[in-house]
Amino acid sequence: MITKNIKQMVNYCFQYADSVQFKSSSPYPTDARVTLKNQLKDDMLVFLGYVFDETSSDIPNQIRFLNENLEIVISEYNFKRFINDRCNNIDLTSYVPRTLQYFVMDDTSPMTQRTGYGTSISRYLVNTFNDLGCNFVAYGGISDREADRVSDYINMMNNYLSKFDIYKNTPGGGSIGGFGNAGGKSNVTDDETPSNVKISLPPKEETLEQLLAELDSLIGLETVKKNLNNLINLVKIRGMREKLGLKTPSMSLHLVFSGNPGTGKTTVARLLAKIYHQLGVVSKGQFIEVDRAGLVEGYVGQTAQRTAKVCDEAMGGILFIDEAYTLTNAEGEDFGQEAVDTILKRMEDNRQDFIVIVAGYTDEMREFINSNPGLKSRFNKFIEFPDYSGEEMIKIFDLMCVSQDYVLNKEATDYVAEHLRDLAENHEEHFANAREVRNYFERCIERQATRVVSEPNIDANSLTTFKLPDVIED
Repeated sequence: MITKNIKQMVNYCFQYADSVQFKSSSPYPTDARVTLKNQLKDDMLVFLGYVFDETSSDIPNQIRFLNENLEIVISEYNFKRFINDRCNNIDLTSYVPRTLQYFVMDDTSPMTQRTGYGTSISRYLVNTFNDLGCNFVAYGGISDREADRVSDYINMMNNYLSKFDIYKNTPGGGSIGGFGNAGGKSNVTDDETPSNVKISLPPKEETLEQLLAELDSLIGLETVKKNLNNLINLVKIRGMREKLGLKTPSMSLHLVFSGNPGTGKTTVARLLAKIYHQLGVVSKGQFIEVDRAGLVEGYVGQTAQRTAKVCDEAMGGILFIDEAYTLTNAEGEDFGQEAVDTILKRMEDNRQDFIVIVAGYTDEMREFINSNPGLKSRFNKFIEFPDYSGEEMIKIFDLMCVSQDYVLNKEATDYVAEHLRDLAENHEEHFANAREVRNYFERCIERQATRVVSEPNIDANSLTTFKLPDVIED
């Protein structure tokens, strides 16, 4: 049963709580009224009370679930009283669970060594809370309210973790703002438009926890992360309900990613392919990236053949179509509709192991989806990728500098910050976001190289430092 795994996760957290409390360098007060383990039980009960929906169709099994997994005895009546006393009159997403605070203290302590755990206990605790909440609400048939509350609470915990140097304890690292981090160097990337077809297979199998941590560590994209976490939780809950023998409503997992270029659409879609694979939604988890040129040929019948071949490559994974609206808005004789019809048929014939994500500018994508009843019925979830703020663009630029061994002196730092804030506030309609930051960064490198090459004495410091003339834009 799925609850057996959850009980094991909760028990591990109980063991970690005892370990944190009773170690010689423990941050937990020696005169505390309750043990850290009992504090953890209380934190988990508050969390479940927060997500509980009184209209749930299977409250008795939910009560049994929390009693078995939290090792407590509480009746339905007393649980509802507890909710009224502890969960209804305050915004619990503003209060970090005490247990998480002490787990973070232990994770960040210089006295702590966790080389054998494979992940920080703080991250493990957040994952346990998330799976505990998903299992709990699965009994009653997940409601929008419950999905939002689980997501909001877990986002609060992840936001708290993001303030500390926690992610380094997670094997494989994470990625920030769509810029991967491996071996201490960043592999800078953005939503580059493919010229044909690109196939991305992960070099190694990452755990679901690592992938979710990577998603959470992206710069900005808060609404995107919340929407995806809601979707991921719904997928997990569907799987749990199936294992429990409960009725499972059908849902479409095809998505529309809309927004300006350089906002992380391709990066997130590539990550989602791995997450869907770990969740068992798709069997292989490969990511096939394509645009109009990779689907459309110039003669009758050829487009259908070429599109079918691309779909075959994407079976068991995600087909990502960038600038998908170009398939239907070309002037004159066009074969884009043939590609659309072929994809729709494959989506219908292979519902269980084929996910399609279409992406492009917001207005154009809505016109594209509304242009065809088949598209409208299959793509009913839009995720909008907002433009980056000035502060987020500064973080992206800083990460690029770190990845390429550059630093900025004080004058250059001040100019870059002011320039990027102005760029974020005053830009054209179809702003390139991270791509524009990358272009600016490359221009800075060119200017710095031109300046340094004429200096009489060139050392490591001169090769790695951006000065004011290097970053000023004409």
